[in-house]
Amino acid sequence: MKKVGILNFQYSTHNYGAVLQAAALEHICRQLGHEATHLDFMAKPKVRLKGRVGQLLRKLGLRKTPKDSQIANEEAFERFRESFINRTKRIKSPKEFRAIAQGFEAVIVGSDQVWRPAFARDTLAFFLGHVPKNVDRIAYAASFGTTTWEQAGDTALTEKVRQELQQFKAVSCREESGVEICKDVFGVGAVHVLDPLLLVDDSFIDRVVTGSSVKSGSKVVYYKLDATPEFQEDLKAVGSELGSEAVNIYLKDSSVREYREVPDWLALIRDAETVVTDSYHCICLALRYGKDVVYCPNEQRGQTRLDSLFNKLDVEVKPLGIELKTPMFKLSKRGDIEVVLERERAHSMKFLTDALYG
Repeated sequence: MKKVGILNFQYSTHNYGAVLQAAALEHICRQLGHEATHLDFMAKPKVRLKGRVGQLLRKLGLRKTPKDSQIANEEAFERFRESFINRTKRIKSPKEFRAIAQGFEAVIVGSDQVWRPAFARDTLAFFLGHVPKNVDRIAYAASFGTTTWEQAGDTALTEKVRQELQQFKAVSCREESGVEICKDVFGVGAVHVLDPLLLVDDSFIDRVVTGSSVKSGSKVVYYKLDATPEFQEDLKAVGSELGSEAVNIYLKDSSVREYREVPDWLALIRDAETVVTDSYHCICLALRYGKDVVYCPNEQRGQTRLDSLFNKLDVEVKPLGIELKTPMFKLSKRGDIEVVLERERAHSMKFLTDALYG
């Protein structure tokens, strides 16, 4: 048994996929016989002058936070972490990071878009630059989020990242494009593996859903972070075509805008017939459950990760067949996804097992 640290975006206060994949990876490490703990590190965001002025005005009561940006029940994500994620104390600096990481025999970074600088904030931290050299460094299903290294123009940062990656014991990426970036930009060999939510066994998923308070599912559900008026209008047309009004699984159906509990979100996907979404992890779970999926492309959130997923699972993107203002497509399974998943799970588990035991 090894003491294993894990670093990713488990600290999210609005992203279901981020907390679920983190808990799934920890669950897998424990199943392999290791003591797994998440490094509770969240780099502070860089705030521009305009943002600082806005914060000050809101603090002084001279400017109000827009109502449409206020969503209640962020505590839902913390409640999930308290039940499913083991964490260190909150890490506030690189010095604290190094001191706490020293207590582990290996640190895994991943999954999610941890290698996308715009999301990671402290880029070198998520390339394990604060991990002592005597601790094994492993990347599991790490994602750059795009087909290219977004900081290619920053030669100093690129060189620092290359130096850090050269010290990894084992590297794997969630997308084939990430494997290529590792090789072509950083001179590092990487393996293509499954996201933790596709790798983890059913016992984990079932344990999460057991905590759901949802009484009955809906035939059609949708999960979209930025649901524009045009999307909502098109959603009605899709619901009419499918014979059921689409239910929002991101926010509760009430007069108050508030997040659903994480188990409820997962249960609503499990019990639906059709899932409408632009979310990577929502698509992973819907396909895992064998649901029909209406897919809404969203370039800003990283298209390459979905293209890679569709290719790996042999899923075809087809026109929906109705006229809409916002692009939507139907995902069509060419073969048996479960057969593909079983093969890929064996491959991904071998990588992780070898990296931790080797």
